[in-house]
Amino acid sequence: MSLLRLLQLADTAFPAGAYAFSDGLETLTQRGEVRTPGDLTAFLAGQLTHGWGAQDASACALSWGADRGTLAELDDLLDDLKLVPGLRASSTRVGANLRRAATHLWPDVVATLPTTRHHATTFGVLGHALCTPRADTVTAFVSGWLLGRATSATRLMRLGGLDAQRCAAHCEPAAQACIHAALRATPDDLCTFTPHLDVAASEQPALDARLFQT
Repeated sequence: MSLLRLLQLADTAFPAGAYAFSDGLETLTQRGEVRTPGDLTAFLAGQLTHGWGAQDASACALSWGADRGTLAELDDLLDDLKLVPGLRASSTRVGANLRRAATHLWPDVVATLPTTRHHATTFGVLGHALCTPRADTVTAFVSGWLLGRATSATRLMRLGGLDAQRCAAHCEPAAQACIHAALRATPDDLCTFTPHLDVAASEQPALDARLFQT
């Protein structure tokens, strides 16, 4: 039952708003830098290895079972590490929406949880509260991100749903490595080095036509 609930939270259709964000992919597709399935696979794998995965997946793992002080420190650390204002705002917005929706579904479970702000920390806390093992919590979190971004690509590129899912499947080694690294991470390990993607994400609000919020 606990895993079923967690998978519901990680579903791309869950009304937390995560589907409204592209993490810079919209800019890259409009520029023509991501045009093919191979390009998309490289984008997803790069984010899992050096970007989102090195930061948010690890924060999710560290939040599982953490005390209030540690959770506050992790949220503050994510504030500092998310240099692009849009990405920082989207993370806290999705975190708030996720908690609100989970409260609606399971009020007795969520009522006593410590306060968290970011998507990663909120998901980790909810995974622990739902009695889902730590590894399963991180796996669901990574899967939700990966499949969500693959789905986003079908709206941004000439790419069918099956081709997008194939790109996600090709990222399985990167996803597994991301999960394993997150489970071993300490707060000092949270980092990203994706300057090109950060620039793409920061320029997304100025695009002539947009499908996504960031």
